[in-house]
Amino acid sequence: MPEARLAGVRFAYPGGADVYPDPGLTLSLRGGAVALVGENGAGKTTLTKLLNGLVRPRAGTVGVAGVDVTARSVARMAPIVGYAFQNPDDQLFERTVRAEVSFGPRALGRPAAEVEPAVRRALERCGLAGREDVHPHDLGLAERKWVAIASALAADPPVVVLDEPTLGQDHRSRERLAALVRTLAGEDRLVLVVTHDMDFVAEACPTTVVLTRGTVRFAGPTADAFADEGLVAEAGLRTPHATRLARALGLDPCVTEAELLASWSAT
Repeated sequence: MPEARLAGVRFAYPGGADVYPDPGLTLSLRGGAVALVGENGAGKTTLTKLLNGLVRPRAGTVGVAGVDVTARSVARMAPIVGYAFQNPDDQLFERTVRAEVSFGPRALGRPAAEVEPAVRRALERCGLAGREDVHPHDLGLAERKWVAIASALAADPPVVVLDEPTLGQDHRSRERLAALVRTLAGEDRLVLVVTHDMDFVAEACPTTVVLTRGTVRFAGPTADAFADEGLVAEAGLRTPHATRLARALGLDPCVTEAELLASWSAT
């Protein structure tokens, strides 16, 4: 099962303050679906970019799947970390959906006999079958997000990063996305979800990391994170609808709709 380890990591953007103040960021994640949550500027996206070398720490170590990230280029990390950006337009550049999704495995030198089925599977998983010949920028935001996700999956990486994946998605697409995250986690991958969508966290991510001002304030079961009202307030989070409704009704603590219904049925 793939792991990500950051030890004493310090980083600052040019001209800016440290994203991770002294003594730096230390975090260990091992497989499954993990949500990274916290206020704007907490260091969530920076953390994920450290994992594939898009940014480099000025101190500390970063390891992913047994690989020292600081010793590898972004290109050499591509087979290990698949990344779907918050804004899909930051990564979509090909003229067709098929070309976009196949770019990664082609650039990695995978044989055509492997590329075609991998691309087909990624397209199917992301609901893009039949859209292969469409220009990505002729699609709406929601579908462009899915193209970016399919592109991240096509090389079959052990680590997948999804930055704000629910933006622009309707209810049905959110459910499909949650199912995809659970499926990927069940395939012994590490799936990191950066999001402000706490309802999605509750449904898709059993583990949550809460960052505040570049510091890990919590790393553990999602239910425990939302049960700590002080932590939720400090991190500027909003608890899932199911959690708030259960409290209002005096039911047992819960985070998912299924748990809420079960608790209500038991009364």
